[in-house]
Amino acid sequence: MHGRDDLFMATVGPDFEIGDFAKKSDKKSYLIWHIKEGGGSINSTPVIRGPHVYIAALDGYLYKVDKETGKLVWKFKSGGPFCDSYPVFRDGVIFLGSYDHNLYAIDEKTGEEVWRFKTGDTIFGSSGLLMEDMIIFTSKDFYVYALNIKTGDMIWNFRTGGWSASCPTEHEGNIIVSSSDGNLYYLTKEGKELWRFKTGGNIFTQNEFCVHEGVVYFGSDDSNIYGVRLSDGRETFRFKTGGYVDAVPIIRKGILYCISDENKFYAIELQNGRVVWTFKTGSGRGGSKPNIFGDRIVFGAADGNLYCLDIETGKEAWRYKTDGHIYGEPVIDNGRIYFGSYDCYLYCITKEGKLVWRFMTSTKKQTQYDYEEEAVFEFKAPEIEHVEEEKEDRYAVKTEIMLDDTYKDKSEYQTEIHYSSTGGEYK
Repeated sequence: MHGRDDLFMATVGPDFEIGDFAKKSDKKSYLIWHIKEGGGSINSTPVIRGPHVYIAALDGYLYKVDKETGKLVWKFKSGGPFCDSYPVFRDGVIFLGSYDHNLYAIDEKTGEEVWRFKTGDTIFGSSGLLMEDMIIFTSKDFYVYALNIKTGDMIWNFRTGGWSASCPTEHEGNIIVSSSDGNLYYLTKEGKELWRFKTGGNIFTQNEFCVHEGVVYFGSDDSNIYGVRLSDGRETFRFKTGGYVDAVPIIRKGILYCISDENKFYAIELQNGRVVWTFKTGSGRGGSKPNIFGDRIVFGAADGNLYCLDIETGKEAWRYKTDGHIYGEPVIDNGRIYFGSYDCYLYCITKEGKLVWRFMTSTKKQTQYDYEEEAVFEFKAPEIEHVEEEKEDRYAVKTEIMLDDTYKDKSEYQTEIHYSSTGGEYK
């Protein structure tokens, strides 16, 4: 249980007995990773910068590699694993968060530390967003942070209702971010909440959110893929899958593509929610955000395969087998595909699925972890009187697309919220 007396939820073990102060939610649960120290596995997305490819690994190293030869240029060591996060760059400085609670600023040329900022808990799944003079990221300590990119000083923070493994994403000068409390938040660049949208489970986003024509599309541990209009927080799309949806979808020509934890990859029409085709992967949970080149779509899966499918039919063109699951997005550059695997290798292959080179991290020993579903318990918070400045139901939402018989005209997850006098805190 989290050691705070002002939280409204906590995760607990199987032996916990529910008292009068808590109740188990019928809809809220999520998957949680417990990464153990040791091992050189990769579960993040590589980043291409000119002649180099950068990859962050669970051995705690950020590697800079020559993208043509696969040779190491330099490596930077943090105090804990780099989990699900990829580096972002500004003016010769790299920004990357670690399991050791720190966000690091690293010199791009030398690999030396410039500064670090320590949060209250693990940073994972949150690649930073660069806006103006700020780097914005999330932590498992429940906060969204904005730091000055030159000094590492905090500019503002915003508290959500749960831990966050979210990749903040900019849209029209505002910020999209999510939390294990089941909410998608839309914040101003000053860290003030504009609206929130409630789902029934954790929203995990290892990569930037998918935004298409003013609507953000994302998955939740409640097994749904949602579309929410950014101008007002209104739900416009919902599609029910058979498992958790932790990978970010992509959209092309009105078709949404995404994998779920039922080992199924979907192609879905946005206009009516009709399934165009599905593709079944092997065993394991979920996979990566897909990428598209020409008439092909590629994505990684938990069965260790990088799949390449015909984008129109969903028929398999080829697959490339590794010895570990693939959760980072495959990156396409100059006719080659770069991706990392839990088998401790960064791969470079051709668009035909042929190996060019592979780069091993500090060890071939795979990182150990626990991967389990945890229930969410809602705690009775002290009653606080709020001064309501507005009586308008700003956060009620009317659905615009009905996709199944259980879909209601008003989203069952959308709720009214109240602000404190200072703003910027979860209520």
